[in-house]
Amino acid sequence: MNQKKYILAIETSCDDTSIAISCNNHILSNVTLTTLKSHKQYGGIVPEIAARGHEADLSVCYKQALKQAKIREADIVHVAYTATPGLPGSLHVGKVFAKSIASLLNVQLIPVDHMMGHIYSFTINDEGIVKYPFLALVISGGHTAIYLIKSIHEYQVLNQTADDAMGETLDKVGRILNLDYPGGVSIDKIYDDKKTTLKMINHFKPDQSFSFSGIKTHIFNYVNQSKMKNKKVDKVLVASSLLNWVVEEARIKLEYYITKYPHVKFIAVGGGVSANKLLRNKLSKLRLPIRLPKNKYTNDNAAMIAVYAHLSKNN
Repeated sequence: MNQKKYILAIETSCDDTSIAISCNNHILSNVTLTTLKSHKQYGGIVPEIAARGHEADLSVCYKQALKQAKIREADIVHVAYTATPGLPGSLHVGKVFAKSIASLLNVQLIPVDHMMGHIYSFTINDEGIVKYPFLALVISGGHTAIYLIKSIHEYQVLNQTADDAMGETLDKVGRILNLDYPGGVSIDKIYDDKKTTLKMINHFKPDQSFSFSGIKTHIFNYVNQSKMKNKKVDKVLVASSLLNWVVEEARIKLEYYITKYPHVKFIAVGGGVSANKLLRNKLSKLRLPIRLPKNKYTNDNAAMIAVYAHLSKNN
């Protein structure tokens, strides 16, 4: 009989404070609090507000996670936490809390790469065996990258953004269109497949780095010039055309790497933008199976930190 191994996981890379508890890779609790409302008035994440939010919310999440999991502190055998990448202040608060708990309980501390958490988020509460190698696309507010995952401990970055991330671009365009923050969510809601006709810049070559600053500038110029000419800006037209462009850019690049690495088994997609309906629809038509996390695990969460910690310790 397998011994029960409880992992306490902590995620504080940005504005979400999250603590999860897992047992042998099954999530028993995942409690997340966010300071998103505090950032809305600024149209983006304010690092100082995010760090202070973690300081206030970590103990609350910890108590709730233990209660929901129905375990004692003494049952915990590992404490995992997001070590990198993320906002330095936010990461520091999470690291200090994780070290304090690990020291108090006298258990092993496991630093986790936030990106690996997103990549393996499709395995949350999934009993299936992960087959290697596979491709992974991480798309969020701060990251856009494609990986070749060779094993739980070995991977290669094939492509990453040279400037803005996909989610960051959607948020910034949402702001200039006066859409509710976060802009990516608002754009997803108003997307209209019949209104993607705005003239856009050409797509980059498949082997070139992701780059979204050009398309962002193109949209900004269009909106500002329209306003200068007293022309009404069709928000749905602009938002839909942009979303179609960035999703197509991701699809084109994935097609390229599928051809370049024909031995890969599937494509894992993670990160906040992976919840986007158009993206999920377009990527489902690729030649390889797509593995996606449930919507509730697409944003930053401690459950993904827990499952990666478990997999990395047991493989």
